[in-house]
Amino acid sequence: MQDEPWEHYRRDRTWTGWSYPIGRTPVEAALRKAGVRLLSLNFSQPGRGGDSTVITLLRADRYADIGTTYHLTRGTPRRPRTTLALSAVPSSLRSQAAEALTTGGALDGACAWLARAEKADPTWLDKSHNWTAYLDSGVLRVMESER
Repeated sequence: MQDEPWEHYRRDRTWTGWSYPIGRTPVEAALRKAGVRLLSLNFSQPGRGGDSTVITLLRADRYADIGTTYHLTRGTPRRPRTTLALSAVPSSLRSQAAEALTTGGALDGACAWLARAEKADPTWLDKSHNWTAYLDSGVLRVMESER
C-alpha cells in the first residue's frame, strides 16, 4: 500500500473533447505541502448542460458527519471528513484551467482551506462546508458555502 494523502482515489473517463487540466502528481504535492489527508480524491467528468461560460475546476468538501462511529473499537484512528474533486474541462480550456489551478493559486487555495477546515471551531465543524473554484468567462472565481 502506498502512502498517499487520501484513503480512496477515483478517476473517471472523460468524454471526447474533454480532459483533466492537471494530473495527480501536482494535486498530491499540494496536499502534502498543506499537510492534508483526504477521505477521497476524485477526478470527475461533470454532467452535460448548464452554463458553458462557467466551468468548475475543483471542489473541496468538509462533511460534518460521515457515517456512524459508535461501532468502532476504542483507539481506532479518526477518518478524514474531507474530499477533493478535480473536474474535467473542455480541451479548448485545458491550458487556461491548468494555469488557474497552478499559478493562479486555486489548487493551493483549496488545500489551505482543507487544512484550516480540520482545525476549525467546533461550531463551524457541526455543518458541512465546501469550497469551489471555477472559471467564469475566463476569470477565476472562488465560492464557499455551508450546508
